[in-house]
Amino acid sequence: MTKSPGVDSPRRSHRRTRRLVAAFTGAVVIAGGSLGTFADQAVASSEAPRCVRHSGVRTVAYRTIAGVPANATSLDIHAPAKACHAPVVMWVHGGGYHIGDKSKQMADKVRLFNRRGWLLVSVNYRLTVKGDPASAHFPDHYDDVATAVAWVRKHIDRYGGDPKRIALLGHSAGADIVSNVTANPRYLRDHGERLRAVRCAGPLDSAGFDKTTSIASGSSEQIAWRSALGNDPDFARTTSADTWIRPRIGIPATIGVVRGNPTRRAIEAGYLDRLRAAGVSAVRIDASTLSHKEVNSRIGVAGDTVMTPPLMRFLNRCLVP
Repeated sequence: MTKSPGVDSPRRSHRRTRRLVAAFTGAVVIAGGSLGTFADQAVASSEAPRCVRHSGVRTVAYRTIAGVPANATSLDIHAPAKACHAPVVMWVHGGGYHIGDKSKQMADKVRLFNRRGWLLVSVNYRLTVKGDPASAHFPDHYDDVATAVAWVRKHIDRYGGDPKRIALLGHSAGADIVSNVTANPRYLRDHGERLRAVRCAGPLDSAGFDKTTSIASGSSEQIAWRSALGNDPDFARTTSADTWIRPRIGIPATIGVVRGNPTRRAIEAGYLDRLRAAGVSAVRIDASTLSHKEVNSRIGVAGDTVMTPPLMRFLNRCLVP
């Protein structure tokens, strides 16, 4: 059958439509401190290259919110040279929900994971400004990180990453966020993903797994929690990951640390015990010799014997076939 001149076949029309969508709905990329449009960012992952030759850092806005600076909802992709369908480690910074940035204390982590041939994706999320009701409040922090996970699932193969091998790690407030995103199905579900989108999790050093007990003990962290999460009157329960642990809901294998005062140690150990009781693989790092800051700063440091070896053993079992 002869096709009429100037009339596209359905297949060609579909390809043209996809090109137009990609051109007009691409994600924002921040490079060298300036904003530009990465027009082909929205190309379906099935068309994206599996391997990349470049290495270094790329900064991408994983979501755009009116009135919110682009950097607040962006992530840094640290890719090793010739990354090809490589495992992906996502990192969520701490700072009590009020401060912090994806670029801080990353050099050792970048070396650690890139030398292994893995991608490291460091995530920013909206922060709470005390006294500013327009700044981030519950559930914004969790929703941002869940959005970042969904973005990585859809786009990381453009950068040589494997969207089916994602580990989500975080420290302090970042650990609290990670535990909520990987234990409470609502956050990833809101973005079309299941808990199984994350293959393994590492919420590293937080008493937020059980905020009710922590607050009752007089923890100073409750000040930051009330400021960032207190718009929910029941935040001590609804933002405690302990609340959401259930068998067979897809909670990923988890690694955590146990350190600090007796109440904190009991909360951290209790979280891992509850995961095991629900049938989830849970690994404990004895970090009793480290301060809260050192749990973060020792990862990837040459000669570290407390954090790096058990973390890498866990991630190798989780991410390497």
